[in-house]
Amino acid sequence: MNADHQPAPSAANQPGLSPLQPSQIVGGGRYTLRWLLGEGSQCTVWQAQDERLNETVALKFLSPEAGTDARMLQELRKEALRARRLAHQNIVQLYDLHEAPDELPFMIMEFVDGGSLHTLRVQSETQHLRWEDFIKPITLQLCHALEHAHSEGFVHRDLKPANVMVDSRGRAKLTDFGISAAVNDVYTRVLGLRDTRGTVTFMSPQQMDGDPPSPTDDIYALGATLYELLTSRAPFFTGDIAHQVRQVPPQPIQACQQELKIDNPIPPNVAALIMACLRKNPAERPQTAWEVARHIDPSIGDPLITLRIEPAPSEAAKANPATKKGLSWEFYIVMAILLVLLIMACVTLYYVAKTQP
Repeated sequence: MNADHQPAPSAANQPGLSPLQPSQIVGGGRYTLRWLLGEGSQCTVWQAQDERLNETVALKFLSPEAGTDARMLQELRKEALRARRLAHQNIVQLYDLHEAPDELPFMIMEFVDGGSLHTLRVQSETQHLRWEDFIKPITLQLCHALEHAHSEGFVHRDLKPANVMVDSRGRAKLTDFGISAAVNDVYTRVLGLRDTRGTVTFMSPQQMDGDPPSPTDDIYALGATLYELLTSRAPFFTGDIAHQVRQVPPQPIQACQQELKIDNPIPPNVAALIMACLRKNPAERPQTAWEVARHIDPSIGDPLITLRIEPAPSEAAKANPATKKGLSWEFYIVMAILLVLLIMACVTLYYVAKTQP
């Protein structure tokens, strides 16, 4: 299915659709809405029960206003296609996209039983989160997710604490790839299109200027995210933020902690790494998410490791009868063919030699 050329469902032109509410059944009777998880200007996210599979899911609906916009429906389809390509244990999983004539379109996604890093920070007594026992493992998981997205050619472009969920088992889940962009978007390069969407306090100077997307934009956002989580405020949080992001060096993170009288020890190498992520010049930042991970944990290895599990000798013998009986039947067939060819060659040579004077 081509996400760019599908007609908008007729629901988009039905202003009389009733607002969503708890206990409402959607998706042709499959999903029962439980409660609203989040709401934005263009979409709402609900927790719902999948009655067919008996599991909890999250449903992301376009708002009635956005549902009347064919461009927004196209963006929702693009997001669905991106999410399918980004299957990863640290990225919220997309299950399906539902469109029907009498309903608002929505995506069916993995429900994360937990809160966002933003919520966890705000709800903490100190308004910041500890590095060693919490933020460090979360950061390494985020590096896994970003490295995977970048390897697939996508830049998130809105990485921030509110878009990182942590489930009840401590697993980080990167969410909301709604404005992510392809690194090698031909149309953007050829037509000179400039996209400045994002959250200003976490945007790199290049993204703010509408430059083509780059993994180093996400590296900057990761640095700004860690800065806020560890100090309680973003590198630039008041005044002319756009000017500061472009022109003003951020306050060193440890100096910020001292100013705010925050007791939250950060290893010196990590503090330096965060400040490197916030460099104005993208060439001076870590170039990959895995480079960030290696600075945090030099023993981490490669991002993608293929594990080859060899069966135990007894299991291997059961799985391969040839190991009990000697050589395989294919070997005997080949040898028989070679023997026939050898006999034919010998007979031919014998008759050639016999017919010569």
